[in-house]
Amino acid sequence: MISKSIVLNREEKKSMMITGIAFLIFLIAILFRNELYFVAKREHYLSLHTILEFLSMTVSFAIAIQGWMIFPHHLSRHRLWYSGTFLAIGMIDLFHTFSYKGMPGLIITGSSVQKATWFWITARLTQACMLFLIMFFPDKQVQSRQKKTVFIFSLLYVFVIFYIIIRYEQKLPLLVVEGKGTTDLKNLLEYIVILFYAFTIFMLLVSNKKQPKKSYLDLILAFVFLILSELLFTLYKNVYDLQIFLGHLYKGISYIYFMKGIYIATIKEPYDARQKAEEELRKREKHLKTITSSLGEGVIVLDRENKVTFMNQEAERLLGYREKELLGKTFHYKIHCGKTDKSDSLSEECPVYQTIKYKKTYRVDEDFYIRKDGTMLPIAYVSTPMIDDNGEVTGAVIVFRDITERKKYDKKIKYQAYHDALTDLPNRRYLIEKLKSELKKAEKHGGQVAILYLDLDNFKNINDSFGHAMGDLLLKSVAQRLTVIHPSCFIARLGGDEFAVLFSGDIPDLNELAYTTIQTLRQPFMLENKEVFVTTSVGISIYPKDSNNEMTLIQHADMAMYDAKKKGKNQFSLYTAELEQQRIRKSKIEQLLHIAVENQEISLYYQPIVDTVSKRIIGLEALARWSHSELGYIPPNEFISIAEENGLIVPLGKHILKTACQHLKHLHKMGFNHLYVSVNLSLRQLRHHGFTAFISRLLQETALEPNCLELEITENIALSDEEHVVNSIRALKNLGIRIAIDDFGSGYSSIGYLRTISVDTLKIDKSFLFDVTTNSNTAQLTAAIVTLAHSLSLKIVAEGVETKEHLRFLEQHHCDMAQGYLFSPPVPFEQFISLLYNNPSPTLG
Repeated sequence: MISKSIVLNREEKKSMMITGIAFLIFLIAILFRNELYFVAKREHYLSLHTILEFLSMTVSFAIAIQGWMIFPHHLSRHRLWYSGTFLAIGMIDLFHTFSYKGMPGLIITGSSVQKATWFWITARLTQACMLFLIMFFPDKQVQSRQKKTVFIFSLLYVFVIFYIIIRYEQKLPLLVVEGKGTTDLKNLLEYIVILFYAFTIFMLLVSNKKQPKKSYLDLILAFVFLILSELLFTLYKNVYDLQIFLGHLYKGISYIYFMKGIYIATIKEPYDARQKAEEELRKREKHLKTITSSLGEGVIVLDRENKVTFMNQEAERLLGYREKELLGKTFHYKIHCGKTDKSDSLSEECPVYQTIKYKKTYRVDEDFYIRKDGTMLPIAYVSTPMIDDNGEVTGAVIVFRDITERKKYDKKIKYQAYHDALTDLPNRRYLIEKLKSELKKAEKHGGQVAILYLDLDNFKNINDSFGHAMGDLLLKSVAQRLTVIHPSCFIARLGGDEFAVLFSGDIPDLNELAYTTIQTLRQPFMLENKEVFVTTSVGISIYPKDSNNEMTLIQHADMAMYDAKKKGKNQFSLYTAELEQQRIRKSKIEQLLHIAVENQEISLYYQPIVDTVSKRIIGLEALARWSHSELGYIPPNEFISIAEENGLIVPLGKHILKTACQHLKHLHKMGFNHLYVSVNLSLRQLRHHGFTAFISRLLQETALEPNCLELEITENIALSDEEHVVNSIRALKNLGIRIAIDDFGSGYSSIGYLRTISVDTLKIDKSFLFDVTTNSNTAQLTAAIVTLAHSLSLKIVAEGVETKEHLRFLEQHHCDMAQGYLFSPPVPFEQFISLLYNNPSPTLG
């Protein structure tokens, strides 16, 4: 860049020096024009003039040929009109030369000063006007066919000028008077020419300031020499004067500068710009190849015929081909579908084909390309159209990447999504999809589909006794044993301790399968050198008998499993329509129970508790009753269990306790101060935060003595080792509230909990009373319970007393209290008041 800059400066200095010398000579010719006035010998000067003119004409024709013959596919408008202008000028100057004084003249006319001068001034005016117009209008590309138009225009223009001057020579105004010099008209025309040249120089200077170019200096110097030439042509008096010689010389020099400037402007600069652009393009291509080579993605470029024109190194590595092996090959057949037979047309469904056809970018997340070795490469790619400036598609660029690892990862994720992490069995989602598929096959080809829905009985006890790690080992072992029992079946873990076995096709005896499964799982599991026993409840549903929908079939099997648990666990149950009716009723009750609790539709009935000695009513047990307008009477064991499952037992229990305490307070105000009320509690209530505080506030609001309230808990609650439950019972005792064990002896044989929880009363389950008069073993066991209670200083209440024999047995064994239908069934509060007034000792009546 430095050396090039120095060369340009030298050229500029050289041009400026030549111009300075020429300008100095011009000044001398003007200042000393009278002293330098001379008339050269005609024969010598004529030859010199002819040489100078031919030099100018040669340069003119050279400029015309230069722009006309040496051109790229698209012509420059400036270059084309430079060629046409200098062609016309050269021809008119030729006519001027042959018409010059002393020359032989033209074929059809002789030579004369007047004729030669008109040809001269016409050429100068043409040159000045056309060069001004060329510079005035911006350059642009034109079609090659316009060359012919400009060529014909130039010839016609010259012919018109030639005809006018030859035909009307005598009528044209004089431009030169021999011996006197140029006329005013001739000088005026020369000044007009000079004015056009000056304007053109101004436009060149403005253009150079906006966008400097090497050609502008040569063109400006050319116009400077033309101006000097024209000024000299206004000073001569004889055609053989020194001034006219210098004018022709300066004109020749200006043409040389024109030739150089036009060459630079129309050929060299475009050529250099093209060379620079091509070099820049090569650099960019090299840069692009470097970038594409360093990409972690394969790049393939196609032409509009779907043939490969470029591949980067990553594409070569992924496909196993070298670029030269695929250049010119059809991408679709070679790589995309792997065909060698090209008889099939290119698939219009191919995204690459659609990219080129519809000028749209397509993104494909998953596809396959064919490697050189014939193996399939899983890929994701983007196909983008290449569009030129005219909006035409020239091809497509495909950027693709290997998604092998992603597919492996997706497969792993899918496996994890469809399998249980602990047992590696299919999970519930997988079971649903598999069952859906099997149902479609069965619907199409016939056959049955059955589900065995398994639940481990009392699995929570395993976790509580041995820890969750042991529980996980048990679940794994159960899964392994199930795969051994049913090796060809689809086995899934549904969550927690629930499993499912799917049968399809020709199904053997399901009862036998269920029985075998239960008996096999009953065998002990050896876990960490410990024998662990577990039982299983199984529910069965069958397609098409029970349902043709996968979700319903699973739900029915689940319902059958719960029915098996109700029957006593460790057995199986087949789904029946009755179970569905129970489910519907349960669902209906659950929905209505929310409204009932909110609107306090649950009422309280009371059953008297009678002292066996005095036969007086000394207490009352509060029992919840619900009579619905649509379903009628709903037994307590039905809606209480639902309330415990969904948590409604907490607000319901508060309502029962509050109502019972208010009723008891009302009875106390009526004079029955000796009465106490007994209310049943659930485990959920004791677990609920703030229950003890609620009882304390309730006693304060009703102003009841704490010992007037007795809370009944079951043996399973008493056996609970939950710290919060135990603490709640102790807190209630500390308030002075009485605690009773309800249904004593029906649930657990252990009475060790009596050492942990301080209770006041034991209530003998009614199952003991039913056959005390007919079964001696039951009678002895009941008598032993009464004796046990007395030895522990506990009150004893016998439930289910229905006959006088029952009462007589209790009296003989000194049971403290009794309740049952012998005295009264549960009655509404108002009726209970009547019972108190009318029959305080019902058995005496």
